[in-house]
Amino acid sequence: MKPELTEGWPTAATAAARAADQKYGPPDEASENTLIWHDRTPWKRVVVSRAMVPHRFPHSHVDVVEHVVAHRVPLERIGALAAFSGSVVYDRTRGELSSHCEDEEGNILALNLAHDVVTRGLDVEAARRRGHTAIESRDSADRDPYLDALVFEPGGGGDPDETTIDHELQDRLRQAMGGAVHVT
Repeated sequence: MKPELTEGWPTAATAAARAADQKYGPPDEASENTLIWHDRTPWKRVVVSRAMVPHRFPHSHVDVVEHVVAHRVPLERIGALAAFSGSVVYDRTRGELSSHCEDEEGNILALNLAHDVVTRGLDVEAARRRGHTAIESRDSADRDPYLDALVFEPGGGGDPDETTIDHELQDRLRQAMGGAVHVT
């Protein structure tokens, strides 16, 4: 990786950028604060950010890397997902589930547990306990396999939601915006 891409970045962010570069090659997009890799299976995106967000679950660390997969979350499970971890985010419109952590291993774990919470009905407290135990197992012979690879096949599309504005009002909005509004 070109050193100038992370010049002046904090150590944790630079380490995450190097790890992504070694695994996925050069980033597809680079700015002063962000590096992005697109379509690196199983990920829709990998984003490394210069910004460090403090996070204390399951241990104190900073979130600097985000991994994004295609994944639908049933509406009735969104609350459980939010209770599981604030670093796991669902974008319903895009049909994307993402996790922010200090490294890819932490994101794989969080996404596997999030999948269990939203598709298998795993209890939030049980998921949090497993996350804690899995992190403790990182360097042991009993390493949790949820750290190593996704245990589900990413997939599913976005949810464009429902139109609530009638066609007449849509037409007036388009005319008022000079035809720039596209509503289907």
